[in-house]
Amino acid sequence: MILDKATDLFPVWLRKILMPVFMIASLICLFLVRYSPDGILKITWLYAMFVCIMFLVVLYKNSLNVYEITIFCFLGIQLLAVVPDPGNLRGATVSISYLLSYRYGVSSRSLIATAVDFFTRGGFVSRYFVWHFIFNSTIFLSFVISVYLGALIQKTKDATRYFSIFLSLLWLSCFTTPVTYFFHINFGRTEMFALPILFLAMVIVRKPVIRWLIPLLAIAIIATHLILVFFYIPFVIILLLYSILENDKKNKETVFLLIVTLKVILIAFFGYLIFSEDTFVFDNADVFYAYLLERTDLNINRDFLHSLMFASLEDHLVGWRERVNLRFHGNISIFINIPLITFFIVFWLKCFFGETKKTMKLFFLMPVLVLLYHAVAFFLFWDFSRWMIMILNVQFMLLFYLVSAKNTTVLSLVQRITPTIKRNAFFIALACLIMVFLGPMRNIGPSENTYRIFRILVHMLGL
Repeated sequence: MILDKATDLFPVWLRKILMPVFMIASLICLFLVRYSPDGILKITWLYAMFVCIMFLVVLYKNSLNVYEITIFCFLGIQLLAVVPDPGNLRGATVSISYLLSYRYGVSSRSLIATAVDFFTRGGFVSRYFVWHFIFNSTIFLSFVISVYLGALIQKTKDATRYFSIFLSLLWLSCFTTPVTYFFHINFGRTEMFALPILFLAMVIVRKPVIRWLIPLLAIAIIATHLILVFFYIPFVIILLLYSILENDKKNKETVFLLIVTLKVILIAFFGYLIFSEDTFVFDNADVFYAYLLERTDLNINRDFLHSLMFASLEDHLVGWRERVNLRFHGNISIFINIPLITFFIVFWLKCFFGETKKTMKLFFLMPVLVLLYHAVAFFLFWDFSRWMIMILNVQFMLLFYLVSAKNTTVLSLVQRITPTIKRNAFFIALACLIMVFLGPMRNIGPSENTYRIFRILVHMLGL
């Protein structure tokens, strides 16, 4: 049943049958995606595989609620409204990201490309297959977000539930919403694939045994995109530090886990910087570009290929100096998100002053200080809008986690500010509607996207 309260969907005996059945079905679909001939059949099995995986998650939690369904529909409608046409991958940088598998050396974003290489058996990489791979992954990301936020809202009560709904609505409608990855300009950005990994880390960090997978998750995050060392890796470290401060009885074990995770991260990061170039199969972008042209019909660009694999840090800094100035279009992505950044800074500082335990008091400075660490990326690379998306994802997800962990200081502050949120509910809802109307970052300005969302809704309602 789909209810506000937790209700079992399946009896125990049926779950014991369905879980292994769908695990086997997922593996069979995986096999068929890899070994089916290129074309519609391969893509069909790809969809079937993702459906089986999502159903396995539902079976594992054995419940659904109205919040999960509502959030998934909200994201699904926007995806259908703004997703680019099948096979239409405009960004040459995005396209190249799905070709640079470990087959050609260790690049800064090889993990997802290796998955595509696995499914295509190292053969021709069709733009239609890549588009459907991204589309399926985007649906899965929407599913993961819906399940986590819906479960969080359902488990909270009274003022905390009201705040959880407010925070979820704010995240899903703001200029750095995950919906940003639905639009053609960001469709398929590889950092998108790290978000489900972060949600998984949030779930397992409190589990006694399975949390030892966190070092592997950290490696997967780095392998998804090296720039995430500046954004999502600090989030993982903060989660572990909170576990240390939260539970004094298991400090030694968690401290050891933190040390292992840090060592793994440092070895992977500096190992890449020192040795990655020695793994390259091709010596320069010209030869590699000519080779890739024969193995894909994706829109690729020689200069982007050089930038991703062969350019030095000095080359990136030169490019930064040439582009970034007072009139740089990326500056608006910082300016337009100042209110949200201010909201989080004020929230964490209020928690800092309200916390009585000294060690935990210092913890609440970390979400503020990590903003300074994020800022380093702004002086190395010029994709400011992408950096702002990840910065605010970290802030939102950290607050979601502390609410789910029932941190007393956070919940106490939530209790105090919820009446203000209730009094201004109309204006908050209006602000969220305006942000949805304007569209996510780098899509600022009401356009055909708003009309397309409205048209999808009308069609679904049969009007």
